[in-house]
Amino acid sequence: SDAMLSRVVRQAVDRALITRDVRSIAAFLTLPAVDQRRNYAKQRKRTKYVEPIIVKKTGSTKKVVEFYTDMTAKELSAAMNENFDDVLDVLTNVDKRSLDRAVEDQPLDQETIMKTICALNYKPKIAIRVVKGKEESEDIIPQDPAPAEDCVARRPVVTIMGHVDHGKTTLLDSLRNSRIVDGEFGGITQHIGAFSVYLPSSQRSVTFLDTPGHAAFANMRSRGARVTDIVVLVVAADDGVKEQTEQSIKFAREAGVPLVIAINKCDKPNADPGRAIRSLLQHDVVVEEMGGDVQCVNISALHSKGLDNLQEAIVTLADLLGLNAPTKGLAEGHVLESATQTGLGKVCTVLVSRGTLRKGKTLVAGTAYTRVRTMTDEEGKEVDQALPGTAVRISGWKDSLPSPGDIVLEAEDSNRAEKAIKWRKRMEMEKKGEKDWAEMEGSRKAEREKYMQMRQSLLNRGQRFGSTLRNIAHKKEKLRVTEGDGHPKLKILLRTDVEGSLEAILDVLSTYSSPRCSLQLVDFGVGAPTEKEIEMAATAGALVYTFNVPTPPSIRRLASDEGVEIRPFNVVYRLIDALKEDLSNALPDETERVLIGEGRVLKEFLISDRSNKRQPIAGVLVDWGNFQKNRIFRFSRGGEAYFEGSIESMKANTEVVTSAKTNTEVGLALDDKSIRFKEDDAVEVFEDKQIKQIIDWFPPGF
Repeated sequence: SDAMLSRVVRQAVDRALITRDVRSIAAFLTLPAVDQRRNYAKQRKRTKYVEPIIVKKTGSTKKVVEFYTDMTAKELSAAMNENFDDVLDVLTNVDKRSLDRAVEDQPLDQETIMKTICALNYKPKIAIRVVKGKEESEDIIPQDPAPAEDCVARRPVVTIMGHVDHGKTTLLDSLRNSRIVDGEFGGITQHIGAFSVYLPSSQRSVTFLDTPGHAAFANMRSRGARVTDIVVLVVAADDGVKEQTEQSIKFAREAGVPLVIAINKCDKPNADPGRAIRSLLQHDVVVEEMGGDVQCVNISALHSKGLDNLQEAIVTLADLLGLNAPTKGLAEGHVLESATQTGLGKVCTVLVSRGTLRKGKTLVAGTAYTRVRTMTDEEGKEVDQALPGTAVRISGWKDSLPSPGDIVLEAEDSNRAEKAIKWRKRMEMEKKGEKDWAEMEGSRKAEREKYMQMRQSLLNRGQRFGSTLRNIAHKKEKLRVTEGDGHPKLKILLRTDVEGSLEAILDVLSTYSSPRCSLQLVDFGVGAPTEKEIEMAATAGALVYTFNVPTPPSIRRLASDEGVEIRPFNVVYRLIDALKEDLSNALPDETERVLIGEGRVLKEFLISDRSNKRQPIAGVLVDWGNFQKNRIFRFSRGGEAYFEGSIESMKANTEVVTSAKTNTEVGLALDDKSIRFKEDDAVEVFEDKQIKQIIDWFPPGF
């Protein structure tokens, strides 16, 4: 019939289409109906399978035109290399309202630009606009080196470095007759401290920087080495070179700063300065008494012994270096530390390296600027000016908080500073945009390859149509659920006193990689927690960790009402220990099976129950331990267990009991009546105990 013929024809054409045999289609359609049926039958006999279609990547023949979002019509015509009048004609058809913007040379919106490009038979591709030319001059850059005749001698900057608890802060206390170490939490330094010390022996002032020795503050030590002139490396005579000592040597060499070795704690009975000096040889530090060029002084910071020799070594090296800087012109410096203080706002400690810094001057650091409101020394006293080599604390920063290590530059006025800040922010946004665009391109490429693979899988199954997501992706991949998936997780919100402390703690947290519990940092910042952070912690179910930051009473009351726990800390290793404990508490307990008793089967008894069915009873002797009815029993024969589980009943003589001690004979009955016992079968009793898990995270230095 005609219906059968048309069905046969369609099947033949479909087969030819699948195999892409155009000639067979033409030849087939020119045959009479009878021959078509006969020919199709022959082909069906010869063909055993359908050849799969291979998905090939077909590139577009259209020329790619890159555009950015705020393009004008003239820029668009130049990008496409098209006549401006032709572009205007297309804009008139796309959107008449855009014609006025094009004539007035105003930016077009993205949708209009893409429609115009497609209408002219091009392929649009969004791009990141790179700003070049005159805007490069809007930034403020460091000045060129000053002529020698404009420079005068300046005070040296000396950084005290070394391993934790080797006596760095005690040495500084002895030099300036202070008790800084008494005010440090845990007896360790956790910030960069800048102090001015007057040396009576040379009648000169020296700026000392005290850096932390703990492993968590490696970045602080690195910054201290980069901004200093001389590094005093403190090595304990009873301990020698340790991990942070070696790291300090590395930082000093990378910065090209000379060393002065101070062998401390020489007053201790087990002190061995010679061993400490020999341990320095392993790191290519050769002192003068061993034929090298590095000065070495034996001291006792606690008893102020040998300090005159150390001061003389520092001053001698400073004279050899010929330290000088200009005091005129625009001021420059480096940010040592930054924080947010109540009543002052954003403040930072700046080490002046050039020029004279005065109150009222406009400074730029990173993406922040200030008109110097207050300027104080390390004791909190107001100062009117700061010469090169002096460290002062400056308040009045706007927009953001300068980061430690940022270069501080003086601007002519506030307008010049604002232009520089806007330019720097724009550059940051463009760099971020380029990075995000590269990530988007990589993600799109990976998703496309994944789609092509799934489409090929459908075609290999002979399925030309259908959703790859429904037919393949959802069947092969389990949908990931981010919330409520049962995986242990700990959420924390971190607030610290200064930027350096925040940086150090974040570096430690970055080493966390345990798959057993997810650590999620909800938010972090400098300063005391506010209502915003408490509400955020309550919404996320997070703990609030504060470091060296007092929490206002109103915030504590709000946290109590919202059910948010605030955990205050003053010492970094106590914070990390508490975090490890909280991570361990988030893990579920492990069940461990503990052996509490052993015995053996003496004889099997067959006892008739109420329904006259014979039930096997194991007569067991308790060899040691305690048999308890509600525990797990294991019966084994020849080393192989044939039953493990709970028992039905336990009797001693004729009494029902719940426990049996050593050398007691009991009868044990199981629920499964088909299990038979033999003499000398081993019986073991186990108890399931919940064991607390410990997180497998061991950050360096903790």
